[in-house]
Amino acid sequence: MERPSVEDSPTCSWSRAWLGVLAGFCGLGALTLGTVRDQAAAAEWSAAPTLSVKGVYNSNLLINDGDNEVLGHWVTPAVKFKGATEALAVEAETRADFVHYYGDIDREFTNLHFPLKASYRSDRHTLGFQGGFHRDNTLRSELQETGLVLGFTQRSTWTAVPTWRVGLTERTSWESSYQFTDAQYQDGQRFGLVGYQVHGVTSGPIYHPTELDEVQVTGLYTLVRIPTVGLESTYYGAQGGWTHDFGHQVTGSISGGGRLVSSTQDLPAIPGVVGILLGRSTDRSETSQEVVWVYRGSLRKQFERTMLQIDGSREINPSGFGRLLGTDRVGASLSHNMTEKLSVSVAGALYFVSGITTTEGSRPLAKTRFFSVSPSLSWKFAEWWALDVSYTYGERAVDSIDQQNGSHSTFIMVTYGGEQWSVSR
Repeated sequence: MERPSVEDSPTCSWSRAWLGVLAGFCGLGALTLGTVRDQAAAAEWSAAPTLSVKGVYNSNLLINDGDNEVLGHWVTPAVKFKGATEALAVEAETRADFVHYYGDIDREFTNLHFPLKASYRSDRHTLGFQGGFHRDNTLRSELQETGLVLGFTQRSTWTAVPTWRVGLTERTSWESSYQFTDAQYQDGQRFGLVGYQVHGVTSGPIYHPTELDEVQVTGLYTLVRIPTVGLESTYYGAQGGWTHDFGHQVTGSISGGGRLVSSTQDLPAIPGVVGILLGRSTDRSETSQEVVWVYRGSLRKQFERTMLQIDGSREINPSGFGRLLGTDRVGASLSHNMTEKLSVSVAGALYFVSGITTTEGSRPLAKTRFFSVSPSLSWKFAEWWALDVSYTYGERAVDSIDQQNGSHSTFIMVTYGGEQWSVSR
């Protein structure tokens, strides 16, 4: 496998940038804590630092043919911030993963995570925000979102989802939101990956017929732009959803609807005789449409010390492959607290992935199946110390070319969580 370029390695500038942001968060937190002492009533603010060190083994990191066996280590410093007043609630985190893989693949990189969640409530209105910046590799977040294994490189993603909910009556409210996503890939051209942008709007009523039920009807419109391949896709439609508390700590939800997906791709002219023979002597564009049905459902049961959840979904996802993807997913998770300090869990998911709205210029995409299962053990062996051990089996299959690859991976992680800094009034 080709060795990564120098740009893939974590540089001093990345480290300085992350440390600068961390210092900024700490400074902001300290300033806020000091200000709150004098100005805010009924407020609580806290910051919790942690440091994790993880050793990793993976028999097939890229889950494909070839020599991909690696060992590695991760060092992860992080600080979580929380703040709340009677009307305002804020949660934020600054976290970095300094990663080094060696073996068949020798690779160093830095993951960065800066999520932010906030809400502000008045008598009838609730304003919310969720988003932030994430930089990680495509075999983590994008694989979990789409189920498609892509080239191994770093993806930088900005997200912003502001929401507004207004109460109309005691049982009825109206919620609107806007979604923005910008994803870019490091060395994307070398791996055949392209960046994309997503703009989405949703709006609709929420009704509570009883204290145990919530019914929601939503209209939505989404625009996906992939400029590198000249592709612009829109999908819009409506969906309905129902959430019900069955009692005995059992909660279920289901939603679904249709999407009219329209894709337009610009096709540049091919010069010379070849362009004339293929009918591509001038620039043109091609449009195709497809109706896609989407759904999501989940069922959750909470026992005294055990939690069980089963979920399934079919969703439309943009991807660095330069196409919209239809992803069918079935998943389940089980966690059990054996003691106050020892817990075990297992989570698994099965994905079926296919392409949506193929045009003449679209890249072909074979139907792909991906499966993973991960049992884990967590032990809090001291007041500020924890040990986590996990094993994951992953399998990728493409039946049309009779390809099937599996991977075995495991990690051992030690986490130190220092004393929480907090101020309340």
